[in-house]
Amino acid sequence: MVRVGILGASGYGGAELLRLLKAHPGVELVGFSSRKHEGRPLSAAWPQLWDERPFASQEEVLERADVLFLALPNGLAMGMVPEALKAGKRVIDLSGDYRLPPDVYEAWYGIPHQSPELYREAVYGLPELHREELRGARLVANPGCYVTAATLALAPLAAMGALRGAMVVGLSGVSGAGREGEGTFFAEVNENLKPYKAGGTHRHIPEMERNLGRLLAQGKPARTHGEVREVRLSFTPHLVPMTRGILVTAQAEVAGDWSQKALEELYRGFYASEPFVRVLAGLPETKGTYASNRVDVKPVYEERTGRILVFAALDNLVKGMAGQAVQNLNLMLGLPEDTALPKEGVWP
Repeated sequence: MVRVGILGASGYGGAELLRLLKAHPGVELVGFSSRKHEGRPLSAAWPQLWDERPFASQEEVLERADVLFLALPNGLAMGMVPEALKAGKRVIDLSGDYRLPPDVYEAWYGIPHQSPELYREAVYGLPELHREELRGARLVANPGCYVTAATLALAPLAAMGALRGAMVVGLSGVSGAGREGEGTFFAEVNENLKPYKAGGTHRHIPEMERNLGRLLAQGKPARTHGEVREVRLSFTPHLVPMTRGILVTAQAEVAGDWSQKALEELYRGFYASEPFVRVLAGLPETKGTYASNRVDVKPVYEERTGRILVFAALDNLVKGMAGQAVQNLNLMLGLPEDTALPKEGVWP
């Protein structure tokens, strides 16, 4: 049994981590922290979870755990990770602190990086691209929901060298904004649909471009710190009045001649051995992946215009965050990759 702990367990991603790790047969959850709820029972933040233990301090969790999940706001993990690694801990960081080169991170996040020397050690935590690197990793940069959906939607085209660029439209449930996100009060989101961070300003754009650029340069599998080719991507996110779920529509600019048959053969071959990616006959929908660690993908060749459209749906709190972190944990520990992770969704 490996001892695991969560720092930042009062956010939505932290709650999903708690739910998944409490049912994981290979780990012992030895502590969870929240500065807001420290000393209070878990039910104060999450009445759906049954655990008599209170929220501990960060120091207590750091001391007890062998593997740490950092479900903290951007900018906080980079100050904690050096100490944790020095103490012999292994870390899965759910923030953006180690996903990008430090100079790119600082330009898009506006936060000076406190431990840039560790970026070269961090493995990018998208198993479908970096599975072998994740085995035995000490530091994992866990990607988020939009990036996971967009990357997996376009990865087969990039890996074969056909992708030239893309326009991606993303729609997200309100939980994607976090528990204290601005503009997420019921009166503001109910009966309302709105774009945000349009015009190439969303901070996940360089991460999407880097992922696809790795595939263009290296094919599959790709190495986190290997060669990257330039690719430009337009991304516009939208907030949808639902609790959870991500749906992206990617319009790809590609080289070569295509047909629906060739496109489906490419995608089915690329994802044939992936335990959490399903290539559909029909179109994806968010409720089809609700509470699962699965991504549903559908490529479509639009014969009238010659364009390629790719649709992808996932649960932003599971495969888009906490479930992917547990998938990375399983790989780090040499456990079956699907341990404690649901492939099937629920239909409430």
